[in-house]
Amino acid sequence: MTHVIAVITAMAAKRLQTLGPAAEQAVEALRQELEVNPRLGVLRVSGRNGQQVYKTRLEPREAMSGLAVAYVYAPQPHPPAVAIITVTPDDTEDHPWD
Repeated sequence: MTHVIAVITAMAAKRLQTLGPAAEQAVEALRQELEVNPRLGVLRVSGRNGQQVYKTRLEPREAMSGLAVAYVYAPQPHPPAVAIITVTPDDTEDHPWD
């Protein structure tokens, strides 16, 4: 498989700063994983030129609540790229019906 370039957008990085170092480390680990497997999570939207929007969840861990992470995968133009666009606390623990 072709190596994928994965980045965290400036807006997502700014949000991560407010969520603390544990969240920053967890999302960085996800970013590295997306370089190898860019189609993790649940496909939410398919767009033009093969672009796809995915959502995934990072499980809660010490010093961090669960996080919902959305990212865009763009297979074209070469090389393929992933941009993590949003990171938010995941409140499904409070609402099991969601």
